[in-house]
Formats: sequence, C-alpha cells, structure tokens
Amino acid sequence: MTENRLIEDNDQGQAVRPPAVATPWQQAQATETFSSPAFTPTLPPLDLDGLGKDFIDPADIEWNRVSPKYLKVRMISRAIWSLIMIALACLPLLFTEVLGWWNMPLWLSVSLAAVMVVWQIWLTIIVRRQVRALGYSERAEHLLTRKGIMFRKVRAVPYGRIQFIDVSSGPVENMVGLSHLDIKTAGGASTVLPGLDRAEAQRLREILTDLSDTKMVGL
Repeated sequence: MTENRLIEDNDQGQAVRPPAVATPWQQAQATETFSSPAFTPTLPPLDLDGLGKDFIDPADIEWNRVSPKYLKVRMISRAIWSLIMIALACLPLLFTEVLGWWNMPLWLSVSLAAVMVVWQIWLTIIVRRQVRALGYSERAEHLLTRKGIMFRKVRAVPYGRIQFIDVSSGPVENMVGLSHLDIKTAGGASTVLPGLDRAEAQRLREILTDLSDTKMVGL
C-alpha cells in the first residue's frame, strides 16, 4: 500500500476515502461569519404633527435663505411675463375696436384686459413674499426644502435617493451671478433650489454628490 493510494480498506473490508484536505480559501470561507446589514432610517423623525400653521417653520429647523439678488431675477421675469400676458389679453380689444376684425362686445374685451392687468399686478406684489418663503436645510440624512405662501410645501430629499445633480443658470441669473440647483431622485422626482450664489451652488453640489454616494453604498 502506497502513500498516494486514494482508497483504503478498513477492518471490515469496506472501501473508505481518506478525509479531504481543505484549501486555505475553503478554511477562510468556513470560519467567516456573515451578519445581515443594519439599515438606519433614511429620514430621521421630525416632529411635524400638530404644528398647524407652524408646519412651514418647525422650531428645530434653521432655514438657509436664498440670495437677496434672486428678488431682482424674479421681478425682471415677472415684468416680462406680465407684459406678454397683458398684450395677449388686449388682443380682443385691438381686433374689435381698432381693426374691426371681430364683433366682440366692448364691455367684454375691456373686462378681459382689465382683469389681466389686476391679476398681473397681484402676482408682482407677492413676488417678494414668495422669495422670502424659499429656504433649505441640510439635515443629517436628507435635504429639507420649503416654498410657497398660500400653498406651503416642505419637501425632504433623502441623500441616498439622489441620482443626478445639475447646476445651471438662465440669462437673467447670469446677470446677477446666481444659479439654481436641480436635484433628481429615484422615481423621477425633481427638486429645484433657485436663487443660489454660484459658490454656494457648487458647494451644495459637491456635498450632495458625496453624501449620495455614501448613503447609496450603505443601502
């Protein structure tokens, strides 16, 4: 009987195989213990229940406001759109009384123009309050945003669900050195942070990108 023999007889004459020698990799696999990943809540609890009118400004949240220069951007944009909408509302009056193409009652065409003028004035008046209502807060697990006056909205953007972050600016924003942050999350949702200084927009993009990568690895 040689040392290389793979099968040997025991006392009863039955053939048995010698015990297999485990490789170092198999030994490591046998001794390694696996533990199920521990997930932390994506959104830490915020006591927003029962706040009523204070829902938009919970006491434990410190809001970062947008740049004051954003008011100028909104006012310029509002003026442009107001002129366009008033011009369109005055078309019935022009076609009826000046060109004679339409046969619309004078009171109706004048009323349409007057209502549009009043509406655009109202929209211009509330621009300042709309800008003042904008804000964001960098929480431990998510970015919190707020907007709105009559229809107030607080939105939580979990860092682990952020998929795309873009910094861009329009012609009017470029004039005053501002940008806006466009954040897209899983599921196709989108959140826009307007009125940010360019340096602040770049800082938020870098921070949110790093946090997104970190939280996604944890998931």
